[in-house]
Amino acid sequence: MRFLDHQATPADIRRQGEAQGAIFDIWALRSGDRWRHEAVIRGLCQTAYLGDHTAICRVLGRYKMFVDTKDIGVASHLMLDGYWEMWNTEAIVGLIKPGMTAMDVGAHCGYFSLLLADLVGPEGKVLSFEPNPPIAELLRRSVAVNGFDGRTSVYEVALGDQGGSAILDVPRNEPKNAHVVQGVAGPGMVEVPLQRADRIAGASEADFIKIDAEGAEQAIWKGLEGILQQQRPLTILLEFAGVRYADPASFLDEILAYGFNLAEVDLVGGIQDRTRDQVLNASPVIDQMLLLERT
Repeated sequence: MRFLDHQATPADIRRQGEAQGAIFDIWALRSGDRWRHEAVIRGLCQTAYLGDHTAICRVLGRYKMFVDTKDIGVASHLMLDGYWEMWNTEAIVGLIKPGMTAMDVGAHCGYFSLLLADLVGPEGKVLSFEPNPPIAELLRRSVAVNGFDGRTSVYEVALGDQGGSAILDVPRNEPKNAHVVQGVAGPGMVEVPLQRADRIAGASEADFIKIDAEGAEQAIWKGLEGILQQQRPLTILLEFAGVRYADPASFLDEILAYGFNLAEVDLVGGIQDRTRDQVLNASPVIDQMLLLERT
């Protein structure tokens, strides 16, 4: 075995690991059987408990990631399997190219942010948004330990249609379901900064935006107005559930008015074309990950 010298970069180490089969080649997710990939990733998954409800685990057979062990919604699955929402993972691997600027809105502890940072490469950029303070700190640590801090900016803010502040309700043991609410802070709630995405430095250069914000999608969309109006090529993954919006048809029309082609990342079938009616006639309580592409 040839060992890398002390000046090896994180990219050098990852390439060496791929060659030796010690880490998973994420680009393999563009083809092949999902169950085989999941089995390999699961076999490479390891977890070390660090104390104080914090663990570090290996995700996608490739990245080190800090997680909250009290989190039963995402962290428990990452510690056990090493992957999350493989259908969305596969789609992102197929969509992202080196040198892109990507935004991860609702980054949680950073699973997709780490993947995006690796895929865009050293010439690309990732803007990662997570308003929940303790989860944002885990995200920052994960970005740094993987050597992605030079290409990734972590914003501890909520995105919406205005600036100021917002109240974030964080369900106990389910921080992935944290959501903005109206009113004053109560138990399990925290006041966080609020910004429009089109006021964030570098956001206007975005080539790809993932939005998973537990009901805040419509406000976030309005805050993207300055970016959307540029009419640049743009790809957006947007979680959509009709029950979350006062008028889902109006929201979808607002989206399509910007010239996007409409598809969905299906759990089984991957990327599938969809019509407006198909999206609106789906169950309003089931999340649909819409793929919006404008060339």
